[in-house]
Amino acid sequence: MDKDKTSDEKPDLKLVKKEADLTIKQRAFVDGIIKGKLGSFKEVYADVYDVTLTKQGKIPKWVEVEASRLMANPKVSLSITKGFERRETNAVASTTRTKSYVLEQLMKESKESASDSSRVRSLELLGKTCGLFSDTLEIKESRTSDDITQDIESKIEALIRESEGNH
Repeated sequence: MDKDKTSDEKPDLKLVKKEADLTIKQRAFVDGIIKGKLGSFKEVYADVYDVTLTKQGKIPKWVEVEASRLMANPKVSLSITKGFERRETNAVASTTRTKSYVLEQLMKESKESASDSSRVRSLELLGKTCGLFSDTLEIKESRTSDDITQDIESKIEALIRESEGNH
């Protein structure tokens, strides 16, 4: 086989480097934003990058520009987005675990408590969680689109007759 390119020859493959991760300061900035303890991204930037405050004790105006540039960095903004998503997922999971634990303990208490009043109270709370004692009554009325159209037309006709009577 000669060295000329043929259709079944494989292309040359090149190793593409993974883009560099965030720097230590960028990571600290992202973490500060996600934790939300310092307030604005300007305050987080000033804290992470050890910015010297003005004589009046304020953050210099240039910090807002630099903080905005950092927020616009695709790696930083993606990390912030992913961090917020993780935080939300963890919060939901934690709430679900807590709810599950409370319901399990109430169930256990309703079966095993030595006190009658404690068992009844546990059953009451379990009943409330599933809406067993709800006083609201939900009535769903089913209407066809023809019924709705007829109602609208009747109301329009009544409004027209009423407006003609006022003139």
